[in-house]
Amino acid sequence: MFQDLDLTLKALLEDTTVAPALTDVDIAFDTPDKSFTFTGDTLNLFLFGVHENRVLRDPVPIVEVVAGQFVRRTPPLRVDCDYLLTAWSEGARAAAVRDEHRLLAAALAKLTKFPLIPPGYLRNSMTGQPFPVQTWVGQADDSRSLGEFWSALGVPPRSAFHLTVTVALDLQDGVALGPPVETSRVLLDAVPRNAIGGRVRAAAGNAPVDGATVTLDGRRTVRTGAEGGFVFTGVGDGQHELHVTAAGFSDGQRTVTVPGGTPTAFDFTLTP
Repeated sequence: MFQDLDLTLKALLEDTTVAPALTDVDIAFDTPDKSFTFTGDTLNLFLFGVHENRVLRDPVPIVEVVAGQFVRRTPPLRVDCDYLLTAWSEGARAAAVRDEHRLLAAALAKLTKFPLIPPGYLRNSMTGQPFPVQTWVGQADDSRSLGEFWSALGVPPRSAFHLTVTVALDLQDGVALGPPVETSRVLLDAVPRNAIGGRVRAAAGNAPVDGATVTLDGRRTVRTGAEGGFVFTGVGDGQHELHVTAAGFSDGQRTVTVPGGTPTAFDFTLTP
């Protein structure tokens, strides 16, 4: 993924339709140590740190239906990728410093225009990110000493600024939980008792309806949650009446047979 993030930033910086245009400038991602070589004006983006963004951490597992099976997976890991940007130019010392400062300012101005990286710049595995790819440009980091950084690389200190890009990393840890179940069945004294459940959704966009009232046989009532789900327990075999009401929607009502025959046997789709 990180190599594709490099390509994404390269595509953004090389886009001449966005001012300031960085023409005749090489984009490099090498370690800017004493062995770093370049030809002509060069903007170097060195990825020096990768760490989890704990503020954006989501502890709630994701459960979804894949090929008829419920699959549970950990939410994507939100990762901050820290780059150090430096400019490099050939020529006499004074002229090189002038050109490097000009290039560094142009890069700072260009990147600052993109607090979110537009999808059109995303490359390869970066495409289809589940969250917007956000950037922080030129923000100070008091926890790191640039003096120690340049000393470790064995080169004199250079003008630089930080760029942090937050991406989502798929942990690929899906666990199959089994097929959807719309009815569970318990025998008490040889009398079957079932737990039945379903979803209430809006016809427009199939969005779940939160707070809908579902009534079973005119006597028992429950309300749907944020995902539009409802459950009744202790339901006997045979035919039953389900009635659904929700603010802003027409009522839904139908006769159902318990146990249900499909995963959506007790679902409702409401129209305005």
